[in-house]
Amino acid sequence: MFRQTCRSTAALALAMLLLFTARPAGACGPFSLDAVFTFTAHPEFPLDKFAAGEIGIVQPSFARSYLFVSYRYLSGNGFNQSEQKALVSLWNDRLNYSWPDFDEEYPKPWLAAREKIAGLPPAPKIGTYRRREKPNEYESYLNCQQDAFETAAATLDQRMKKYGRDSALIKDWIAAQDQVFANCSDGKTIPAAAPPEADSLLRADRAYQIAAANFYAGDFETAKSEFAAVAEDQSSPWRTTAAYLIARSWLRIAGLGPAEKKNEALAQSEAQLRKLLDDRGFAAIHPAAKRLLALVRLRLHPEERAHEMAVALVKRNNETLKQDLWDYTVLLDQLVGDDSSDSHKVLSAELQADDLTDWIDTIETAGPEALDHALQRWQGTSSLPWLVAALGKVKPNHPQAAALLSAAAKVDPAAPAYASTVFHQIKLALEAGKFAEARSQLDALLVGRKHTLPVSSLNLFLSLRMRLAKNLTEFLTYSQRQPAALSYNDDGREQPADLSEDSELKELSGRTFFDVDGRRSFNERLPTSVLLEAAESKALPVHLRRDVAQAAWLRAALLDQPDTARALVPTLKALFPEMKPLLEDYQGALTEASKFSAIYVWLKTPGFQPVVTSGIGRRTPLNEQDSLRDNWWCGAAFRPEPAAAGEEEKTESVALAVSERSALQSPAFLTVAQKTAARDEYRRLMALGSAPNYLCRQVIQWAASHPDDPRVPESLHLAVRTTRYGCTDKESGRWSKAAFDLLHRRYANNEWTKKTPYWFKD
Repeated sequence: MFRQTCRSTAALALAMLLLFTARPAGACGPFSLDAVFTFTAHPEFPLDKFAAGEIGIVQPSFARSYLFVSYRYLSGNGFNQSEQKALVSLWNDRLNYSWPDFDEEYPKPWLAAREKIAGLPPAPKIGTYRRREKPNEYESYLNCQQDAFETAAATLDQRMKKYGRDSALIKDWIAAQDQVFANCSDGKTIPAAAPPEADSLLRADRAYQIAAANFYAGDFETAKSEFAAVAEDQSSPWRTTAAYLIARSWLRIAGLGPAEKKNEALAQSEAQLRKLLDDRGFAAIHPAAKRLLALVRLRLHPEERAHEMAVALVKRNNETLKQDLWDYTVLLDQLVGDDSSDSHKVLSAELQADDLTDWIDTIETAGPEALDHALQRWQGTSSLPWLVAALGKVKPNHPQAAALLSAAAKVDPAAPAYASTVFHQIKLALEAGKFAEARSQLDALLVGRKHTLPVSSLNLFLSLRMRLAKNLTEFLTYSQRQPAALSYNDDGREQPADLSEDSELKELSGRTFFDVDGRRSFNERLPTSVLLEAAESKALPVHLRRDVAQAAWLRAALLDQPDTARALVPTLKALFPEMKPLLEDYQGALTEASKFSAIYVWLKTPGFQPVVTSGIGRRTPLNEQDSLRDNWWCGAAFRPEPAAAGEEEKTESVALAVSERSALQSPAFLTVAQKTAARDEYRRLMALGSAPNYLCRQVIQWAASHPDDPRVPESLHLAVRTTRYGCTDKESGRWSKAAFDLLHRRYANNEWTKKTPYWFKD
């Protein structure tokens, strides 16, 4: 299942720091629908439950706003209903960010007010974004914001009441305001001075309009001077607003001007705002000045501001929780590095002094130093947040592991920390080889809490239980899981898909699938002989049996295990009745022809692959070509790159979600011979390389020894098609041409030759 979509990929948080907003770049698909078993970027939906304290197993990979909530609940310091609504509002803003059509929406109040005047020329088109100056001319920012148009509309209504709707002075006023807004998108259009017959009010309006026009035109120095003159005019109705806009002009210089002037401009903006706040005569502008000062201080004194917000955020009944948390997490990205960044900065002593900041930084950091720090903080505080942080990093042979486990065993089952602490207890017991103890504790938990745990957390427990399976039936039972959500995940936000959008999605609801650890165990740690048993097991639903059966059959055929492959044919025919004729031809083939017969089946069934898939998998019917090249074992064309130094450690520390490494342990119920066979089979399977190359090679070899086989021309035709509709590598062109040349040279008049006018380079 794929969809074509374009979505915004810009973060609105930056706008709050910069006071100008770059236009977003679009991320365009198609994107495949997949299953999210355990959320790693954020908790599962609805987020109201997480805000209310159902935090499940704390994931170190969660965005920092969710880690903050985890910290508060682990500390026994929850949120009131108003705060919970603020949290959900923040998350919705971040997850559902969209880019409103500001050009369409913002000017509406002004245009509506303007329409009340008869005899005006048509309203000019107004754009709200303006491009930056060179060398940043490919960036644009939101220049004219909504309040500017609302203020202009309200002022026009007032002036019409004073001067009359049909007054020439009103039309002149409107013409000047049109010129002001012309600067919102480009150019520099400055209104002329007020007409001689204008009174002091209209002259004051015009002085303010001229200053605003220069501001929007990007001439901030001129605008600043002109706003200062307006602010000095005791009779001007714009005096207070102009004084505030002096600070905004400095802030625009800091954000859009030369980098070397940034700090000086910020300091000037801060000084102007403090001056206003100290003067009761400007009380009307104090709320806006306080908000702007907070933004200025975010940029000018980031560590000091981060400390202030960390202190505020751990207190109950925070009326500004949403804004504080938004600013705090944006600042952490700036000071420490983005939570998904590889360039993580060391926390300063000032920031580390805040327990909240220290905990967030520690829980998302890998390595022995992070463990030592978590242990030190837990020993010094005996707090649940630090217990969870240390448990998530410690190994069973660590000297402090026993003390941590003892503390974890005392956590109240009703406490928000319980899911995290019991998960780590079981995980450590498993890693220590205490399988019976881990299994007993896990089975008790699954019986008692299976229906109360968040699905994301339940799937983590099921992952542990799969690793503790005593037999194949248990392995199959716990390897399949119900997703926490179905998501296109086109931009990494793990947004659940709307099942009401597509009837095909509804049939997937409630189904179980294999997670990553199950997929890798099937493919890398189970031999074909065990896959045969799995394909026939009633422990799997039909759709998963189909996946296992086709993988087992094709693997057996490719690895020259004809007896196993033939044994699977009855199961395959029952699961894939549409393939019955092909499978019967394969079953009737002589032993020496069975390999090519299997290749022929594979060529005609592009959805077959010798591996089990995780998640939803391929949705295109197996006997049809997928439009996005998911054909003939596409994954074989891509070789995993070796991990860089330290990468393995980083992979495990990123999240508690099922890691790739955890799946590499062989199930304990396998014999030594089965474990060895599984590793050998997977190694041989991966050595086959890109499937189109392999298929061309096999068909050419068979054609050389069996040129009269009536299936050969069609097979050569299909082999060439694999190099067009499958996933290829740098060698595929050579094999495509070889199959093409053989087909045209030896079978020139064949119908399949006529259907093959081209070969394909890549």
